[in-house]
Amino acid sequence: MKKTFLIFLVIFLIAAVNVWAQVKLEAKLEQNKVYAGNPIYLYLTFRGTQDVERPEVSPVDGLKIKYVGPSSEVSIINGVVSRSITFTYLVIPLKGGQFEIGPFFAEYQGQMFKADPVILNSSVTPGPLTGPKPAYVPPDRDEPQASPPYVDDKIFLTMDIDRRVVYVNEVVPLTIRVYVDGMGLRDIEYPNYPHEGFSTGELAEPERRTELVKGVNYNVLVFKQDLFGIKEGDYVLGPGKLNCKMVVRRQPTRRFRSSLFGITIGDDDFFSSRFGYKTYPIELESNEIPVTILPFPEEDRPEDFRGTVGDFALDVNITPKKVKVGDPVTMRMAIRGRGNIDTVTAPHLLKTDDENIKTYEPQVTKKKNKKIYEQIFIPKNDKVKELPAVSFSFFNPRTRKYETLRKGPFPIKVMAQPESERVVKMVSMPGEAQVFYPQEKLGKDIIHIKENIGNLRPRGRVLYGNWLFMTAQLVPLALFAFFYTGYRKKERILTDKSYARFLKAPKKAKVGLAKAKTLLKKKEVMPFYDAVFKTLQEYLANRFNLPLGSITCRVIEEKLRPAGCDEKILEMLRDVFSRCEMARYASSVPGGHEAEETMEKIKRVIDYLEKFKSQV
Repeated sequence: MKKTFLIFLVIFLIAAVNVWAQVKLEAKLEQNKVYAGNPIYLYLTFRGTQDVERPEVSPVDGLKIKYVGPSSEVSIINGVVSRSITFTYLVIPLKGGQFEIGPFFAEYQGQMFKADPVILNSSVTPGPLTGPKPAYVPPDRDEPQASPPYVDDKIFLTMDIDRRVVYVNEVVPLTIRVYVDGMGLRDIEYPNYPHEGFSTGELAEPERRTELVKGVNYNVLVFKQDLFGIKEGDYVLGPGKLNCKMVVRRQPTRRFRSSLFGITIGDDDFFSSRFGYKTYPIELESNEIPVTILPFPEEDRPEDFRGTVGDFALDVNITPKKVKVGDPVTMRMAIRGRGNIDTVTAPHLLKTDDENIKTYEPQVTKKKNKKIYEQIFIPKNDKVKELPAVSFSFFNPRTRKYETLRKGPFPIKVMAQPESERVVKMVSMPGEAQVFYPQEKLGKDIIHIKENIGNLRPRGRVLYGNWLFMTAQLVPLALFAFFYTGYRKKERILTDKSYARFLKAPKKAKVGLAKAKTLLKKKEVMPFYDAVFKTLQEYLANRFNLPLGSITCRVIEEKLRPAGCDEKILEMLRDVFSRCEMARYASSVPGGHEAEETMEKIKRVIDYLEKFKSQV
């Protein structure tokens, strides 16, 4: 028994040493030479695990270092699983010279890991490292954009931005339009496009409108998205691409019209047999847009500038203005305006009297185009007459100048605390200095000596001879297995987006079906079909980990048919999609018995998919 235990102990220790040897911290720069003002990336990679806090990077004089975000990686080689997480920082040299960044430290399971420092050489010569860059004068912001190339006079895709010369962190609205004249479209997917040098915001829900272009009145579907320049240089946006299906009428028949493209579109077989239409998949491609991202100018740059870009206003409010010593005073600083609100940082305190005022870190809340910072100040004595002034600096791309907003100082009235609220006063001996002790409540902190010794047991009795004790040793193992299983499931939900969406798919579908059932009872047919379509679209997107805008009947069929899905279920799925699209775009709405039949079919489809394997 002991020999077997020792063998397992040795194997465990060897495995633990091998795993521990794989854990390490590495630091690497995107490149070691750069010109002043040109940003590069710093990568801190922790190998062997992903459960580690972000390493702190010490500030370096002459460099601006900003944390960008993490990225994780899992690889399986010959059955061995290796994990790593990389923390990315943006480093901008503000002047020329040689800079040492680091060393870097990260703590994991009580052990401190270290990565050697990296060296960055910065040159004051302007321009990128690939060669001298000619001087560039930004054009007028109101300069009209060039006309987009027309792919066809019946259907084409365009991509436009408001400005082609922008600054780092500046918001750039991008618009993608689908123009259609006299034909039908269905299964319109969200557009995608290359956007090197930019980060993107969320793609807004498309808008529908009509526009007159070269004398032709087009139906237009408009997609809008905000871009943010993250690294200076010359880039090309696009071309944008969009996949959809074009609908062609095969034979004269009754014609339905939608509010957007003139034809109600349903499933291929459904519409071919009933309305005589044929669909053809097409891919639309837009123009490319050259864009230049400029660095922030060095001239007149304020000391408290932290990369905020836009046009903002600062409001400051102090409450209360009359307090006693030791009571908190809240300074509420609201920053609102137009621009990249994510780059807004807390206003700078111009002067802080550390001896008389205790200051806490501000708490931040974000509301659309506004950020609110609340900072607590505690006066230590009644000598405090005012709170310090604050300043907030940003770069205004419209005027191409830095602007600084200043508020304060803010007068307050601080009163001494009454004697009863201070401390308990005690005198040690007459004539000696008084000793003050904080007032406290007396508690039960004395344990009396036991008068009864209690029950005694004979010596020599061992616990491992008791079967009840040995059985109880299994309880910690069972609890460990239970909590570890729950921990692994929670960790998977947090790290595996696909698994998390898969779990929440049936819950959201249940809520959507309940709403649709309520609308059906009220005989609100149009809202009923809209609720059914949104429920089915969101369920399938979560079930198969797909973007919401890419869910079409064709996409789902391509996933289910190779996995052996029942053809009857696929037929029901096509029929539900078709009826929903008829209700949303056609002038005639299927109601009554057909609506109840649609409700029954979507329930059967979702029930079948929940039982159909675990995850396709």
